[in-house]
Amino acid sequence: MRFTRRDMKMIEYLRDYEVVELKAMSEYLGVSVKTLKNQLKELSEILKEFGVDVQFVSSNQILVKGHEKFAEVMSVSIPRFEMEFERRFLLLLVLHDNFLTIQEIADELLVSKSYAEKHLAAIMKKYPEDIQAQRHYGIRYAASQNKRREVFVKILFPYLFGEDYIVALEQFDSLHFPLFHYFTKEQMFRTRGAIQALQRMEWFQLTDESLQQLFLYILFLTRHADSENTEKPVAVQEDFINTQEFDGLYEWILGWCQEFRLPDSKEELRYMYTLLLSLRKQKIACQDQIMDKMRHPIKEILKGISERLSADFSEDEDLIEGLSSHIYTTILRGNHLDVETDEYMLKSMKRQYPFGFEMAAIAADYIADIYNLSMKENDLIYLAIHFQAAIERMKDAGEKTKIIIVCHFGAAAARIIRSKIERKLVGVEVTGMYSLQEFKQLKNPDCDYIVTTERILKADFPIIYISMALPEREMQKIKEGIKEIQVNHLLELNILEAIILPIEEKNMESAVKAMVQPLLEEDFVTEEYLQSVLEREEMSSTSLNHIALPHGNPAMVQNTRLVIGRMNHPILWDDSKVSCAFLFAVSSEMLKEKPMLFNTFYRTMADPEVEESIKNFRWKRIFQMRFLDKSCFKY
Repeated sequence: MRFTRRDMKMIEYLRDYEVVELKAMSEYLGVSVKTLKNQLKELSEILKEFGVDVQFVSSNQILVKGHEKFAEVMSVSIPRFEMEFERRFLLLLVLHDNFLTIQEIADELLVSKSYAEKHLAAIMKKYPEDIQAQRHYGIRYAASQNKRREVFVKILFPYLFGEDYIVALEQFDSLHFPLFHYFTKEQMFRTRGAIQALQRMEWFQLTDESLQQLFLYILFLTRHADSENTEKPVAVQEDFINTQEFDGLYEWILGWCQEFRLPDSKEELRYMYTLLLSLRKQKIACQDQIMDKMRHPIKEILKGISERLSADFSEDEDLIEGLSSHIYTTILRGNHLDVETDEYMLKSMKRQYPFGFEMAAIAADYIADIYNLSMKENDLIYLAIHFQAAIERMKDAGEKTKIIIVCHFGAAAARIIRSKIERKLVGVEVTGMYSLQEFKQLKNPDCDYIVTTERILKADFPIIYISMALPEREMQKIKEGIKEIQVNHLLELNILEAIILPIEEKNMESAVKAMVQPLLEEDFVTEEYLQSVLEREEMSSTSLNHIALPHGNPAMVQNTRLVIGRMNHPILWDDSKVSCAFLFAVSSEMLKEKPMLFNTFYRTMADPEVEESIKNFRWKRIFQMRFLDKSCFKY
């Protein structure tokens, strides 16, 4: 069974929500509600096998249970994702050295000649330098041997999974493309042996992702070595070979290629050397030398992040070590070895790690300036992971949410409640335990929240009532209350004073310009701010499903302000139809005072349920009132 593109989008959408409004989902997918219902009924039977229950609770609403099972669903569905004709066609071309007629292409891909002709014109127009058509001969792949190999890996990589890559390719062969018409089992086993030898090398340990890519590169090379094709890859610059950190590796590669009967010309050895150094690593024997080599660029990147986002990581050795090896590898790789990013993983990362992703974007700016290298979104994800880990370390060592406990059962009972709260809730500190009478005597309680077993008639802080037993549902209520504190503080600071604009513009760039304009008029931002917002969107879109969260360089913000743009008609923002955009212009000074402000705002707005509430909110009332009621964002 294969999953279509729409199946995948439906699975991704269902994963984000517990209660799904069918009308909103149909608009997102671009189908009628009736069509969506029929497709959901078919998909729900498949999801049920994984423990995901999709229930129709009304004519326009479904309930999704078993979200913890979606990780397994995604791991199975991605390799079964239906392969588009364009990719099957490109794969066919890179596996053939000679011309193919349209009829031969149609026969191999199991489509009609008319179907092939219909699609080929657009594909060839898309790849004018790579695909050559010649009258009386047919069509062939005309790009370099390097590009041929990259395309092969790029197409097959999403379908490789698990520990046994050969089993994964057998599934690919049966579902998508007759791969075993072109590769023998002996070539597969030879490739597996070469990978096992690489895993034992002393210089570095490759990530699982890198091993998967290497398996495909080597598989292609085994076939190339066994064929009569003598074409060699484009030569690598000499300065790349002179990488002192990996002394002896080049000679080792020669013996390795000869052992597994891989191409071993001078050009091929350089190609393999480049390949091994360019792929990501999780452990490097010469880490100290690489850190020394990368000390200056890492220092500049962390300085830039500190200046823009007021987050000082200059003493975080774990981050410096991780960034050094990652960026070093990225620089060596340059614009080669392009592997597609999992679109859903990218969106998920943006939702879960907004501050880390923003730091990655800043780092990418510096890398572009220092090395003249534009980083792809795939690289941003890995950088974001490094930064998010540092953020979590900072959170652990940073300011905690302060709670006081008011308990009429006595000190021993209060200590039990304190122990439960501090054990189960991360980032929480109990700053005091009082009886009701003691609490009444406090003039300035040191807290953000009050947890109490006794009714309190008046207090200046949010209150959560609990029982002495403090069951799990009450613990959850405390957790939700802490989250609401962060949200409400943020709303009080910014959303209640937001500039609210009806947006008539019909594209992203015009909408951003319209939203920045009032900030310019009031001198909240400098003239350069608009360009910084557009450059940030160009690097990686801030759109989610129905909303977008554009932002620019804090150094160009003089006063923090939020602009809410409500589209008169949804506009296409990257690949999403956006109904509302939140342009949060945060100044460097504000970030110094509240370093997690942007992160809290972004994560709150990126919550799928909050996003859905925003989409369905009655904005007409907002425009009449000219300010936002805090309650409209409660969830």
